[in-house]
Amino acid sequence: MPDTGAPAGREAAPAARGEGGPATVFLSAGEASGDWTGAMLARTLGELRPDLRLRGIGGRRMAEAGVELTSDSSSWGAIGVFEALSKLPRVLGILRATRHCLGAEPPHVLVLIDCGAFNIPLARFARSRGIPTLYYFPPGSWSRRLRGPELRDLVDVIATPFPWSRDLLSGGRAAVEWVGHPVVEASRPRITPEKAFTKYGLDPGRRVIALAPGSRDQELGYVFPVLLQVAALISERLGDVQFLAPVAPTLDPARVRAGLERAGVTFTLLQGMDYDALQLAQAAAVCSGTATLEFTCLGVPMVVVYRASRLTTLQYRLIRGVIGGQRWAAMPNIIAGRGIVRELLGSAATPQAVAAEVIDLLSDPARRAQVKEGLAEVKTALGEPGATRRTAELVLGLLVSEEGA
Repeated sequence: MPDTGAPAGREAAPAARGEGGPATVFLSAGEASGDWTGAMLARTLGELRPDLRLRGIGGRRMAEAGVELTSDSSSWGAIGVFEALSKLPRVLGILRATRHCLGAEPPHVLVLIDCGAFNIPLARFARSRGIPTLYYFPPGSWSRRLRGPELRDLVDVIATPFPWSRDLLSGGRAAVEWVGHPVVEASRPRITPEKAFTKYGLDPGRRVIALAPGSRDQELGYVFPVLLQVAALISERLGDVQFLAPVAPTLDPARVRAGLERAGVTFTLLQGMDYDALQLAQAAAVCSGTATLEFTCLGVPMVVVYRASRLTTLQYRLIRGVIGGQRWAAMPNIIAGRGIVRELLGSAATPQAVAAEVIDLLSDPARRAQVKEGLAEVKTALGEPGATRRTAELVLGLLVSEEGA
């Protein structure tokens, strides 16, 4: 671990901290994946320093982990620039309020988690006020190209999940650490498959397929209907199949149930990514996002599905494809640098194509073995378990430096 004491070059004197009260760490996370990551970090910080006061921006998981929320970011999720515009006024209002909060009650340490559109402006503000800042999951850290070089000189410490991101972001004022990805430590069942079959009332003699619709409202509108049709097609072709559907805490369960009833297919609904149950899946159709890495760690062969509005699809093709030179969309493929899992995006994500891919993963032993081998390689690239604790120790390193200043 590098020395995370007060780095040289901080341009402003630290803002005054309240005297006599507990040390405060402020965490800022947006969307479901950031809330999940922030909650894990908050719990670990609380275990290592029970006297800490944790405040911040996040969702239900962070609140349950002991974070006093100044704003709820659970509704921020949007697919693309065009859908995000409707949320912009509210988010800008929260940004202004958060700057005021950080200025009036500066924390001892600020932790920013992904969500660059919101957190980079906060990093600039914190820099101007001399607030020690750690950026966890720097934006675009999955990319093998440098994105946002400004970050290297905006914050004190960067904790990144990918080794190439460490190399790209080194060379500035920030100490950069590859901590690994928290999905490795999180995506582990707590019970055996035998106990899981009993717990969830599933039949070991029947196939189990997971269909994961994503965590955003827009994904429920664009991806979920496709997966419902996929379930119906698979049931017709394979007969008696058991389906699992993880429902993110950001989604409306009633809306999910209504869709299932219309589809006429029986599902076992799961509260979030329930790894005890999902370990039983023999194949999965997964909305592109963090869930693909969770299924990777479980070793479940998958097809990655994504659909969005026409404008967002055009934006993706221009910015990420033509301009950005990014060939892959699914995180396992991006990390591997090759096609580990099949991607069906946009107009290619038809129910027929997705169902055919899932059936192929179930019926072709050689293909299954090849995909599982590739997923194992990707899991190894994500680092050893313990990313959250390593990040928490970096946060506490900044805190100790600040308390001793």
